[in-house]
Amino acid sequence: MSYQTSVRANYLNRTAKLSFFTHRQRTGDLTRLSEETGYSVSHLSNVTSLRRRVNNEIANAMYNLTRRRIKNSELASA
Repeated sequence: MSYQTSVRANYLNRTAKLSFFTHRQRTGDLTRLSEETGYSVSHLSNVTSLRRRVNNEIANAMYNLTRRRIKNSELASA
């Protein structure tokens, strides 16, 4: 991870990173997060649907996975 990416990731709190991820989530992202973080897919699904709290490890992995993507709403209109 570059210096600029780590600095930008530190500006956003956990809730903002979760919102950032949910607006850019694609099919298979929860499986990739599961492999990266070691958490189960069902736990990550509960986190994204706000049934569980998001911790910093999951929030950073979510942000890093989707940081260069455009929003789903922008993708649909393009």
